[in-house]
Amino acid sequence: MNTIPFESLTLNERAYSEIKKRIINREFQPGQRLVDSQLAEAFGISRTPIRDAMRKLTDEGLLINTSPRGFYVFHPSLKDLEEIFDISEMIELAAAKKIIATLSGRNFQEMEDKLTTLEQKANIINLVDDDEEFKRYMIDIADNKRLYDIYLKNQSQRVLLANIIFYDKSGEARKNRIEKSRMVHNKIIYGLKTLDLAFTSDAIAEHTNYGRQDAIQYINQLSEILHKK
Repeated sequence: MNTIPFESLTLNERAYSEIKKRIINREFQPGQRLVDSQLAEAFGISRTPIRDAMRKLTDEGLLINTSPRGFYVFHPSLKDLEEIFDISEMIELAAAKKIIATLSGRNFQEMEDKLTTLEQKANIINLVDDDEEFKRYMIDIADNKRLYDIYLKNQSQRVLLANIIFYDKSGEARKNRIEKSRMVHNKIIYGLKTLDLAFTSDAIAEHTNYGRQDAIQYINQLSEILHKK
């Protein structure tokens, strides 16, 4: 896929991209207040595109609007975490049910071709985006627009957590996490191909729990850091 040169982006798109990047890499810390006038000065642009970007990021759940106090970077609680990953697991399971039902019906050949593509994606795990592409494609081929819309609504906060967590991993820890993802992806593929919903469900739960456990560890660490301040 061709990337769009940064220079060709509108001011709104540039502001959105830059703020989102700084949230994910923790330059903007969870719970930190963001002030549009300060960001506008730092980026050398007017407040209008900053405000537009902040509204968009609020819709995605990466910023929290606590008017009249302003915008704050999403600071997940353990309850937030449980809700985010519970929904993620339910969405993946619903997609798996639809895929297995299709494979059991008359349109199985088209779905088998799509599963071949999904299997290729299962083994490309170097970054969080690769893991997310596996999930996205699996939900996409389930061919349920409303399910896909729910996935998109939940995606931003879950991917934010995944990126923040993965950002801290290096060396052996990073390698082990990649191998776990690859292994569980292939379990999901096996379950789908053998039309074994129970096996697929267990694999999806395992997949979700890897992210959930990492996120719990991250939130506990974050709480300790904030408590010391």
